[in-house]
Amino acid sequence: MSSVPVPPPSRGRWTDAVLDPFRAMGEPLADAVIQQVFANNEVDAVNQMMRSLHSNTHLVPAELPDALEDYLNQTDDWPEWADPVKVQLGQNLFQRYGMQMTLAYFTWSLPCCYAWAKAAKVLTWTNGIDKHVHRRIIETAQFVLDVMTEGGLGPQGFGVRTAQKIRLLHATIRHHVGKDPKWQASEYGTPANQEDHVATLLTLALVPKALTKLGLDFTREEEDAYFHCWRVIGHFLGIHQDLLPRDLEDAEHLWEAIQQRQVRHSEDGVALTKALVDYLKMRIPGTMMDGVVVSTMRELCSEAVSEAIGLEKTDWTRHLMGPMRWMFALSDEAQDQSSMAAKVSASLSRKLLESLHSSETGGGRVTFRIPKSLQESWNLASAEEKKAG
Repeated sequence: MSSVPVPPPSRGRWTDAVLDPFRAMGEPLADAVIQQVFANNEVDAVNQMMRSLHSNTHLVPAELPDALEDYLNQTDDWPEWADPVKVQLGQNLFQRYGMQMTLAYFTWSLPCCYAWAKAAKVLTWTNGIDKHVHRRIIETAQFVLDVMTEGGLGPQGFGVRTAQKIRLLHATIRHHVGKDPKWQASEYGTPANQEDHVATLLTLALVPKALTKLGLDFTREEEDAYFHCWRVIGHFLGIHQDLLPRDLEDAEHLWEAIQQRQVRHSEDGVALTKALVDYLKMRIPGTMMDGVVVSTMRELCSEAVSEAIGLEKTDWTRHLMGPMRWMFALSDEAQDQSSMAAKVSASLSRKLLESLHSSETGGGRVTFRIPKSLQESWNLASAEEKKAG
């Protein structure tokens, strides 16, 4: 008896004809600023701004080049379609489930990015996570915490400034890589192009749906609000308005289209994934639980993604995704109704976040900052605070 072939998930309006032009498109406003900065030999001032941007939450520093000051002032307004109520609901969801979401960023979002062979190429080209895994993970985690903390996208928050910084970093990548004669734009597209940017945004905006594989249960209203929050963030990141999905269903269609278009095996993706896995194993205390990193990735990622990035096979820890998950049950009130799989992920994420926080705040120089409100909500404490307590 022959089986009926299962049709691929719907791509909606996102045909190749619609998406192909975005692979050749950068972000005109940020690109123009970076080109002018390099032309005027003002790179040192920009580098200084990048290093101190987290502290510049209210006023634009007077010593910045005019082009950069204008850019910061022109790109910090909310879009007219933004719904503050939805944004707050999305951020509230992160405050409640942010530990699992943070772990999913490392075990679903990043692996999905590495499964896109063309996007992985630019990461390794620019000495990405395979060589500077520590810095890239800190940057990713800090960005997520900055934009998803309640108030993070407001005038007093860090989120908008962080997004503006990333937007400029992408323009800098395009400036440098695009000039490299070895870069094959006809094959890979413009480095840090619009399609790759919106794809990366979706790996963050669709995290609630990925987490249902660990037993978390979100309403459609919650998923929609969380997506809307990231849609606003996409605006601040300079994603073209015609490429930003209109709503959650539109985003799901775009996600399927990108998966069909871009998921391919590549040595770059394999190298990036191996570096990520090794780093996460190092950050989770002990060695007995090392296999949980890969087990969680395989639980969350599709088979196509797992194969594309050469994800190793799971060991005995795969059973922790089942009956043995009770070992990691948490006392957090917000997690009381969650499945054991969700509790396992929250426990692992707590270990990871505490490890990042304690290691990066030593010596009085903060390079990874967890907002106090999230530390309290997630019951996190640095190594110094634990010792003092």
